[in-house]
Parts: sequence; C-alpha cells; structure tokens
Amino acid sequence: MPQLRSTSTKTLLGGVPLRQKRTRKDASVGESLEGQRYEKKQKRNLAAYPPQMQEQVSNLVSDILASIYYDINYVCILRGSIRLDPTAETVAQYRLQFRESGDLLDRVVGWFINRGTSAHNGSDPNFYFDPRGTIRRLEEFVTIFGWKMLSICMVAEGFRRACREIRHSVIWAEFLEKVRENQWSIEVFARSRNLDWRGQLLKYAPLELIPELHSELRPVRKMWEQHPHHVVQTLDKKVRRPMFEGMPQVHIDEPIFDPRNWEIDGRVEDPTARIPSDGDCDLCGSVDICDCVLDFSVGSLVELVDRPLTGTGVRALADFKKGDILGQFVGELHHPDYDGDHIYSLMHASKTDPEYFLAIVSPRKYGNWTRYIAHSCRPSTEFNYRTVGRRTVMTVEAKRDIAPFEDLTINYGSDYWARRECMCGETNCVSRQRSSQWDGV
Repeated sequence: MPQLRSTSTKTLLGGVPLRQKRTRKDASVGESLEGQRYEKKQKRNLAAYPPQMQEQVSNLVSDILASIYYDINYVCILRGSIRLDPTAETVAQYRLQFRESGDLLDRVVGWFINRGTSAHNGSDPNFYFDPRGTIRRLEEFVTIFGWKMLSICMVAEGFRRACREIRHSVIWAEFLEKVRENQWSIEVFARSRNLDWRGQLLKYAPLELIPELHSELRPVRKMWEQHPHHVVQTLDKKVRRPMFEGMPQVHIDEPIFDPRNWEIDGRVEDPTARIPSDGDCDLCGSVDICDCVLDFSVGSLVELVDRPLTGTGVRALADFKKGDILGQFVGELHHPDYDGDHIYSLMHASKTDPEYFLAIVSPRKYGNWTRYIAHSCRPSTEFNYRTVGRRTVMTVEAKRDIAPFEDLTINYGSDYWARRECMCGETNCVSRQRSSQWDGV
C-alpha cells in the first residue's frame, strides 16, 4: 500500500525558506487568468529548488495521491462486506472512517457558513481553532475542486493526514496540481465503486446557506451497478463501456471452459486443470494439488483509460514491485487450433514444457483488465505460466518496479506486429527496426 511519509516538510526541503508566500485562492479564481498566474507562480517556486528536492516533492505527492485511491477502495470494500456479513468489527471500521471524515467536514462547512462573521475569527474553538491551517487548506481545496471532490477525498485517511501535515506551501501547491490532473479519475474511481460521497453532504442541503451544494448534489449517472472495469475514461473526460466489434466486453475472474468449443477433439474437461506433470504450486510449493488461489485485489487499483494512439490502456494507481503477480490473463478457453481472435488471444502453454500448448485464451468478449494492457517493446510487465492450486494459469507480472500513475505495458511478441505497425515509440521498437532493415536494402 502506498504510505504517506512521515518526513516533515521542513526536513524534506532541507529547511530552505520560500522566497514568497503562497497567496490563497478565492472562489473567483477557478479557470481565470488570476488562477493561471497562481499556478505558474507555484511552478516557479518549486523550480527554484535543486532537482533532487523537486523529485522528493513529486514522489511524496504521488504517494499521497496513491494512498487516496487505496483508502477509497478500502472503504468501498468495507461497504460491500457489510452488506454480505454485517459483523460488528466490519461495521465499526466503516463507521470510524466516516466519523472522522464527517467531523472534519462539519468544521469545513461551519467555516464557509460563518465566513465574514465574528465567529470566524476564532470565538468557537470546536469549529474554527485552526493552528495547523488544516481548515484553511480545505477551504482552498473546496474553492478549486468543489464539495463533491472534497466529500470523495475526505473518506481517505491519506487525504485527511495530508491536509493536517502539509505545512509547506510548495508541497501543498504541488498536491493541488496533482489532484487537478487526476480529478476526473478520482471521481470515476469513487463512483464506479459505489462510494457514498453524497451521504456526507445531504445533511447540509437543508441549510441552504451554501448554494454550491445544491448543484453538487444533483443526480448523476450511476457507474457502480456493474464491475468497475466496465468503465473506460475517454480523452474528453467522459466514460464509455469497453466494446469489441459492436458488443460489450464483460468482466470475469476465472477462465471459461465450454466443451462446445472443443468439439474438434471431444474434450470434456478443462485443459488447464492441474496434473502431476505441471510441477509444484508456485505459491505454496506443494507437490500435491492444493487450494491456493491468486489474489485478484490488485485489479482494484488499476483503471481503464483511452490513449490517443493505442486505444484502451491500463494505468496503475499504486506502486508495484518487480516480481509482483498483478493478475491472471483470463478469457474463453479454445482448442489450440482456434483461429477466431487475432486481437486479444494468447496461447496458453505448459509451464514445464513451453512447446506443449494447452489452449488458446480468448478474452475478446469475456476477460478482465489484463486484456487491455498496451504493447511496448520496452515493457513493464510480462506473461508467465504458473501452477497455482488446482490449475495452470497465465499470469501478468511486474518486470520492474512500477510507479503510481504509470501505464502498464507488455510485449505482444514479434508475430503480432508482422502485419501491423507498432506505435510504442521505443528506440528498440520492432516496427522501427523493420523499417531500418528495409531502408538498408
């Protein structure tokens, strides 16, 4: 899990003082010229520091943002588990997150309602005593991003900690800029996982003292009735359903074996079922068939996004380490002679004998997020054949450390690009090399 570092901002920036104080935005800034000047000013402030410090700030801000995604996902998992098993422990954890969020939100709402009054100057210590500047930072956050985004982010412990602990104006400005870059992503992430962000704001609606709340609480399109990976973020900041040849693509967690796809040889048993020759389990090392299964939770920390050249891709929302198993490549299992999917299908070979083909995995209709990983001739992930529990599986694993908000890539193989042009742009690009060979003829 991405963690919010405890290093103080003074230590982080070496105690170097800022040349200028950060000015506070008001409600009129938004996309105005003043707002643009504000952003440029903050960029100049950060640019004044040595590259190493700039990198430290950037990494810290990325970690904070990644923790927000993680915490939102955690709260949504708690909400789902309560519906299935409303145990006291699960309910207590869920209520704790919203109680802490609600208490802080009360103070922010009170701050906005009483702006310009004598109470705003500190007469009520329960709402307006703000020695750390937390409420003023949240006021600025609301002014820029609105109440919906505040309610979404407020349930994340990482966000609440950041608002309390970031004292340095340059780090706070960089954090706001990072949120701005990912604002639509955060909203889609929360809504597609059924985060109850509206519930936190509804109790303030009858007050009618903050007009902006009414527009924020207007009904919006539901995204959570299906799997989160049925949602793709488009280039124009909208969402769409993933489609292939005019048909919606459906998420599954396990491969589908249908004997009707194997009439060519009359097979009635799953060809990926584990047999002794498949070797030991790669999770527990057991020689015998065991009950181990892959953890699919990593899939909840990636998102589907449209890219200008490559189409639908996958963006990481957490940091992954080299060797991490990120997911299983799943789809419909077909006979190795199957020739009906030239876009998504991959050959599933035996782990112990790569020349022996078990099946073709075709996720053109049924599959998971791994089918959308874009190609690169210098990829961040790779395919591997594994023995896990009662099956042999094809996994997607991190080939190197992967930073939060980096697009995941994988090598489709040279055969895939025999009649296609690769657009990855790497110096070792297979299409670029092929073009160079033709130029030399």
